[in-house]
Amino acid sequence: MRLNLYILLFGLILSNSSKAQNTAEEICGYQHEVNKILAKQPNFLKLQDAWFQEAMTLYKQLQSSKRTIVSDTLYYEVPVVFHIIYNTSQQNVSDAMVTSQINELNQAFRKLTADTSRIRSIFKPIAGDVKIQFKLATVDPQGNPTTGITRTSTTQTTFATSRGGAYNTNMKHSNLGGKDAWDPTRYMNFWICNMEYPNYFGIVYGFATPPTGAPNWGGTGVTKDVTDGESGVVIHYKVLGKNNPLAPVKYTEGKTAIHEAGHYFGMRHIWGDGTTTTGCSVDDGIFDTPNAKQANASCTGQNSCIDANNDKPDQTENYMDYALDGCAAMYTKEQAFMMQYVLTKLRTQLSKPFIVSDTIADPKTIKEGYVIYPNPSVNNKDLTVEIGTKIRANYTVCIIDLNGKTVLEKQVPTNSSKTIPVSGIAQGLYTIIIRDQNGDIVHRQLHLFIE
Repeated sequence: MRLNLYILLFGLILSNSSKAQNTAEEICGYQHEVNKILAKQPNFLKLQDAWFQEAMTLYKQLQSSKRTIVSDTLYYEVPVVFHIIYNTSQQNVSDAMVTSQINELNQAFRKLTADTSRIRSIFKPIAGDVKIQFKLATVDPQGNPTTGITRTSTTQTTFATSRGGAYNTNMKHSNLGGKDAWDPTRYMNFWICNMEYPNYFGIVYGFATPPTGAPNWGGTGVTKDVTDGESGVVIHYKVLGKNNPLAPVKYTEGKTAIHEAGHYFGMRHIWGDGTTTTGCSVDDGIFDTPNAKQANASCTGQNSCIDANNDKPDQTENYMDYALDGCAAMYTKEQAFMMQYVLTKLRTQLSKPFIVSDTIADPKTIKEGYVIYPNPSVNNKDLTVEIGTKIRANYTVCIIDLNGKTVLEKQVPTNSSKTIPVSGIAQGLYTIIIRDQNGDIVHRQLHLFIE
């Protein structure tokens, strides 16, 4: 399985030229970007595959655990800035259209959209809540109040460079007629601009930069998309928001930005970006998205790849296919997990976790009398672990990272309150467990945040 994932500029490439009923043309710099990376890091694909498999292995481990999620109220809030780059008044999209797009992103990523009614019964059980919420930034990089929207008048009539859909990235640079990014480690940058070329026959409606720089890639410096000023999402101004009056008939639901946001958080196209001849032999690396031979441009429900085990039709409902507005209505549970994994492992400074109430526990092993707080631990504030009066043994508290490594272990006597310093622990998502004197787990919390 070839998983060319985290470096590439992924583009949602759509064409208004004639095409077969269920195929979508694509023109993007996919292989060009891969070749650039391989020139600097020959082991790139091997290292990339290993990191991706690490995430899916963790997912399977969590799925097979005994814990029960009664009402998981954890979510991540991501601050967003929209840079409107315009040459004409028509390109200067309204605040209302930006707000509309934020709403569509949140509805999609939290599995709250009414479009979920489109999901076929075979896929309803695996539709996932990504637990990422988007919010227009309220403070700019200098600490000043902001609406989360910038506007830049430009002399550039378009950022497309050919009739076939090729484009540049000048919209991301102030000295080239665009707008410099706000700190990409702290803000999710969207650039809204004109991607049409005069008399075009192919057009890029959007593209995004997935994260790079996983710690197991070594120090060769292949790329630094997480910190790079070009990290973010670009959307053609006509397809921003829901019911944009300028949008083509098939693209009025704001799904383009949802698709590209998926790429930004590490998602591949569900057909694995294979060709019409190799499509069924490549994969997107996500177990609960069925194999597909190529992109789908309509809601046909075809089954383009017959799998030996657990065969299912192409998942045209998925936001990471090309059958978007009118079809797309879901991310899968494993896609949701991968995006959370990317957010907490790579884009570590981007989001703020919120837990309305901590309701995750294993009812078969949990006993009365264990309290752990605060969660999240903001600014590495020390944890307090309280062992109740009904418990008559000494206990061991372990903090475990996403790789299963114990990063801290402390003894806590019964009928006591103990402070556990976490200042030496890296920012991120952890599991915390309490074992009794026999080594049995008596309490488990899956989501402990140190930030």
